[in-house]
Amino acid sequence: MKSFKPTFIPQLNQKQPLRIIPLGGVGDVTKNMYVYETDQDIIIIDCGVGFPDEAMPGVDLVIPDISYLKDKINKIRGIIITHGHEDHTGGLPYIWPELQVPIYTQRLTAGFIRAKFTEHNLPKDQIKELKIDQTLDLGSFKLSFYQVSHSVPDSTGIVIRTPQGIIIHQADFKIDWTPVSGQVTDVGKVAQLGKEGVLLLLIDCLRVDKPGFNKSEKSIEDSFEKAALETKGKLLITMTSSNVSRMQQAINVAQKTGRKVAIVGRSFENNFQVARDLGYLSVPPGIVVASDAISSFPAGKLLLLIAGAQGQSDSSLARAANGEHKQVKLSSGDSVVFSADPIPSTESAQNALIDALSRLGLNVYYSAVASDLHVSGHAAVEELRLMVNLIKPQFLFPIGGSFRHMESFSQMAQEMGYDKKQVLNIENGDVLEVKNEEIKLITRVEVQNVYVDGLGIGDVGHIVLRDRQKMSEEGIVVVVVSVDIHTGQLVSEVDIISRGFVFEEMARDLLEEAKEIIRQALQKHIHKGTDWRFIRKMIEDSLEKFLYQATKRRPLILPVVVEV
Repeated sequence: MKSFKPTFIPQLNQKQPLRIIPLGGVGDVTKNMYVYETDQDIIIIDCGVGFPDEAMPGVDLVIPDISYLKDKINKIRGIIITHGHEDHTGGLPYIWPELQVPIYTQRLTAGFIRAKFTEHNLPKDQIKELKIDQTLDLGSFKLSFYQVSHSVPDSTGIVIRTPQGIIIHQADFKIDWTPVSGQVTDVGKVAQLGKEGVLLLLIDCLRVDKPGFNKSEKSIEDSFEKAALETKGKLLITMTSSNVSRMQQAINVAQKTGRKVAIVGRSFENNFQVARDLGYLSVPPGIVVASDAISSFPAGKLLLLIAGAQGQSDSSLARAANGEHKQVKLSSGDSVVFSADPIPSTESAQNALIDALSRLGLNVYYSAVASDLHVSGHAAVEELRLMVNLIKPQFLFPIGGSFRHMESFSQMAQEMGYDKKQVLNIENGDVLEVKNEEIKLITRVEVQNVYVDGLGIGDVGHIVLRDRQKMSEEGIVVVVVSVDIHTGQLVSEVDIISRGFVFEEMARDLLEEAKEIIRQALQKHIHKGTDWRFIRKMIEDSLEKFLYQATKRRPLILPVVVEV
C-alpha cells in the first residue's frame, strides 16, 4: 500500500485536532448525520430520517439526537447534504429550526429541501445551492465536491480539507457507466485525490455483500415495459419518492404503451413537481393527469406512480389496498410493481402490503419473484474495491449499513491489504479523534432515537414533533381488540385502558363512545383480508380524531390486535 503523505491547508493551525462524531448512519441504514469538529468550528454532513419498526408503536419517523450540538450552535458553520434521499435530508424540517445554520447542497437536492420547508412553513433563505465545481470555506474546513452515480441525480462525494489532512465523505453511490441522468461517477477526480494523499475515507457499505457490479439503472425500463404490456388494468409502480431516474423510465414506458400517468401521494407529487420544474424530468405534453381524474380514464390506459414502497401503513398504496383511498380503486386486472427493496426495518411491512394486494387478486411484481425490477443505488463489492483502490486512503470508515455490512466491509478491506486497525468500525455517538496522522476512539456521547409523531404523514394531516415530555402530559390509551384471523370480525368486546389521559370511572361514557368508534371502523373491513398493520393504523387514526374532538387532547394510542 502506498505510504501516506498528509496534505494540510495553509494558514491553519496544523496541531489542531479533529473530531468526527456519527449521530446517525452507523450500524443503521437510515438517519445519516455526521459531525466534523475542531476547537473553533463544526460542520455537519447530512441530516436524515429513519423509519419505525414494530417496537415503536405510534411513531411515524425517527430522527438523530442532536443533544451534543445544542450548546455548540455558535460553532456550527453549516450543514452539507450529499444527495436528495430521505435518509439524508428528511430530518431537516425537525432539526434545522433548532440550529438555523446555512444548508449547502446541489441544485435538485436544494429543490427537494425547499419543498419540505414550504410544507413545514419554514424560511428557505438559508438553503444555499452549489454547483459541482464550487468550493466552500467554512472555518477550519475547505470543501469541494465530485459527481457520483446514484438513484437520484445531483449525488456527490465531499472532499474535506482539514488541519489534519484530506478526508473524503462518500455517502450513497454506485459505478454506473450508463445512468439515466447521465451523471457518471467522476473516477478521474477520485483518482486525482488518491494521488494527493487521503487520510480517511468514509464510504457507504450497504451492498458490500452483493458480488460483482450492479446492473445499470437503464435496465429497469424494459422491466416496466414488460409489466405494462402484461397488465390489462391499471399499472401501479411504487418506488422511493425521490428516485427521479426511475420516474423518468416509468414516464417513458407510459408514452410507449399509450398510458396516462397519475402521481399519487404527497411526497411523490412534491418531488415530481420539483424535478420537473428544474428540468430533471422530460415529460411529454398531456401525459400527466390529476389524481382526482383517474376514474375518467379506462383502467388499461393508466400508469400510477404511487407512494408506499416500504409498506408504510398510512401511505397511498396501503390505503388503496385496504379500500380507503378516495381516488385509487383497485380491481383484479390491475398490477403493482414494487421497484424498491425494503430497508432493514421495513421488510415485514412491505411483505404485509404485498399480501394485502395479492388477496385482492392483483398481479404483484416484487424483487423476490422478479429480480429485474430494482437495481440498487448502492455500490456492490467490486465497485467498492474500485473506489478504495482509486482513493488509497490511510484509514477506512464504513457508513450507511448495518453492523454485518460494516464487518463484511472490514473483511473486504483486509483482503485488499489493509490492517484491521485501519478500518474503523464504531457506533453512533462514538468520538473519533484525528491527530498527527493517527485516528483513535477517545470517548462517546450519548445518543438515542428521537421520535416524530403526529396526526398523519404524507397524504393526510400535519406532522408534529412530540418529545417524551409531551407524551407524558397527554397520556396513553391502550386499545385491545380480538379479531378473527380469517374475516377481521370482532370476536369479543373492545377493551380500552387509559393511563394519564382520563380517569376511567369518571369518563365511562367517553370510553363507551370510543369503543363504538372502533367497532364501526373494524366493521368496514370484515372480509377484506387481514392487513393488521393497516387495521392498527385505522384504529389509531379514528380514535385519535374522536378523542381530540371530545377532549382537545392527543394521547399516545397503542392498538393491540389479538388474532384468534
